[in-house]
Amino acid sequence: MEDIHRGFYQFRQKLSVGYAILAGLLVSLLAWKISQADQASRDSELAMTGVIARSMAAHVADLVEAADQPLRKCVEKIGELDASEIKPSQVGALLSSTMGTGDSRFWFFYVDAHGVGLASSNGLVMGATSFADRPYYARLVASRGADYFVGSPLVGRLSGRRVFFLSRPVVSKSGQTRGVVVASIDAAKVADVFDLARLNRDMSITMAATDKKIIARAPLFEQTFGLDVASAVNDMGLLGWNGSLETVSPITGDRRIFSYARVGSFPMIVGVGLAREPWWAKMRGDLGVAVVALALLLTVAWLSGKLALLRFWRLEELEAEQRALLADMGEARRKLEISDRRLRAIMDNMPALVAYLDTEERFVFHNAADQKLTRYPSRTAQGKTVLEVYGPEIYATLRGDIRQALSGQRVKAERRYVDNGQELFFKHFYEPDYDAHGNVVGCYAMVTNITAFKQTQRRLWALNRVDDLTGLANRVELRERVEEALARCRRAGCALGCLYLDIDKFKEVNDTLGHAGGDAALVEFSRRLKDCVRQTDLVARLAGDEFVILLEGLEQPAEAERVAGKIIQAMEAPFDLNGTPRRVTTSIGAVAADLVNDNFETLLHKADLALYRAKRGGRNQAVGQGAAG
Repeated sequence: MEDIHRGFYQFRQKLSVGYAILAGLLVSLLAWKISQADQASRDSELAMTGVIARSMAAHVADLVEAADQPLRKCVEKIGELDASEIKPSQVGALLSSTMGTGDSRFWFFYVDAHGVGLASSNGLVMGATSFADRPYYARLVASRGADYFVGSPLVGRLSGRRVFFLSRPVVSKSGQTRGVVVASIDAAKVADVFDLARLNRDMSITMAATDKKIIARAPLFEQTFGLDVASAVNDMGLLGWNGSLETVSPITGDRRIFSYARVGSFPMIVGVGLAREPWWAKMRGDLGVAVVALALLLTVAWLSGKLALLRFWRLEELEAEQRALLADMGEARRKLEISDRRLRAIMDNMPALVAYLDTEERFVFHNAADQKLTRYPSRTAQGKTVLEVYGPEIYATLRGDIRQALSGQRVKAERRYVDNGQELFFKHFYEPDYDAHGNVVGCYAMVTNITAFKQTQRRLWALNRVDDLTGLANRVELRERVEEALARCRRAGCALGCLYLDIDKFKEVNDTLGHAGGDAALVEFSRRLKDCVRQTDLVARLAGDEFVILLEGLEQPAEAERVAGKIIQAMEAPFDLNGTPRRVTTSIGAVAADLVNDNFETLLHKADLALYRAKRGGRNQAVGQGAAG
């Protein structure tokens, strides 16, 4: 009996060690899988916040540039005035006419050399108010070498609105500083755009200046405006103007993924934050199932071990033990079948296609999610090859990825399909499977539908490149198209024309018919412009009532002036502005690009100078670059 007991104890010890090793491996595999899933989720969140941060930074840069262009003109014109001409009425008229009234997101005002407000573009009564303590004035005056200041979130001293500022110094012909022209930019408008771009309630979009004060944020715009987060930002450890990190939010106190990007060339950044849940919080829904499955596995393991030990303990009761063993095995088989049905239900309801392929590309396992991707139900697909299930057209797109995985490589790829006219996007993951000798015996496949994510990317791209009112290309799209057109014309040796237009006396339209009438005029003006050009030509709205037309592939540079004349004629018929007929005219600067030396800025500058000559010559006319100044 002692020998039997000794063998029993030795067997029990070895069995316990084996089960402990198996349990350790299972726990390690589970931890690795959880870590991989958590990392994949983090990477996806970083990519999404990075795209939105860059898109919103580009939007704000476009807004600041839209304000800076007329601001520069105001600075130049005031600098050319004699000292006797700098009066509130004359400066106010100059600010209003230069800025126009097509954009309600910002307005201008002039502060003289003594720091006293003189006039504004929107008619605010300055009342000799002193602005000498404001940073947009004090820093420019103190630092005579600086040519602009941007930032400083403050509540407007006269308007009472939450704004940030862009200012430039006014220098007379003799080099004396006459004051500054300031653009007040409505931070609430920026926060509204941020709020529209948020994909869910946990996402936050924030813009701050280099003084680390918040300019705009969605949500909590009013509560965080002007909030100094310098110490918190320093603790976060931002690396440069662009990047991503995971840290605790200085505002909400929760852990978040942050991606940030610089606003063009300006000293401001836009940051996009997304709440980062710990891995155990994401697994709440599956935790119960996992516990049940683990309990079943441990129960089966315990039963099998118990039975094996009993065989050593009761050799003389072999027959009875065999009957008990058969009964226990039947019970275990029933439990395993129940567990298999549960696991199958879980797999079939996953929002992804999950499959296992052998080395002949045959489906060994296939969940029911495949019914959303192919006409074959999952049960009939089992045992068939990928070619038999999907057909030659789809198989041609999958063949390379599958063969890579069966050669031992991990594969990640995105694929596009068209199903009954609907465009679909899927992300494919393939993981090779090895036997004990390191040979590939198959691969695991998982396919997820990312169509909604791709559609969101496209909406963000369109938001960044299309003017909301007219549907025309905006400044960002125009810049890219000009550089591409210059490159094509250099290769083809053809001419590239550029028309710079604005609406004559557009302020009078707004003053008499209101902003609704002004918007109607801009829409009808845009429609007539598109009717006057080819489908291959580009019509873009820069800001306010300023438009640019790009004429590519001209045989002669003079063709640009002929197109300009066609546009002048097209504006002869009165505009119907919400039931009120009104004659609207335009002045046009028509130039041809210097294919060797021109770029976006120089080409628009030449066209702008030609437009200025057309204005000075009496309006309602087109002036080419060769016209006398």
